Amino acid sequence: MGSYKYKFGLFHGRFQHIQLGHQKVIDKMLSECEEAILLVGECQSYGSKRNPFNVLDRIDLIKRIYGDNKRLKIGFFPDPHGIPKTEEEYREWGNWIVSFCQFYTGKIPEVVYGGSETKLEWLYRNHDMKFEKVERDGISATQLRDYLLNGDESAWQKVTDPKIHSRFSYLRKIVSEVCKD
Repeated sequence: MGSYKYKFGLFHGRFQHIQLGHQKVIDKMLSECEEAILLVGECQSYGSKRNPFNVLDRIDLIKRIYGDNKRLKIGFFPDPHGIPKTEEEYREWGNWIVSFCQFYTGKIPEVVYGGSETKLEWLYRNHDMKFEKVERDGISATQLRDYLLNGDESAWQKVTDPKIHSRFSYLRKIVSEVCKD
């Protein structure tokens, strides 16, 4: 296993779109895991205020930042139903996510990464996994969307990686179309 704390780690989210808070979690996972998978959720959802970007745009942005890192596999999955509300729904959702992890890699993660607010214990109660929660510095998809909608490129650049700064106009156009009155 070399100098890594874990053999295989997982981080999942909507990534509408990737920002520095997500990267903080991904970077920690890559520093601690020999192999890692990033699963982009709600792949079927796009074109709405909550989910303006399609899965291909979201993965493109991630790949612009992480390139072809051989230790990071990127996949996606559709959500089986709305946001879970009960512990049982969280467990079902966790099983669903693990099934996609197995589909892409043939493995079950040893550790799952998430933001400090994530209910990882509820999601993965049926699995023997460790949890690593990382404070994501309070950056939200709503803030990103507002920066894009208002054309505040300077504020947007402060919470995004320079490797995606060239995509500002493209992303702004998508958000403007979705959020027009």
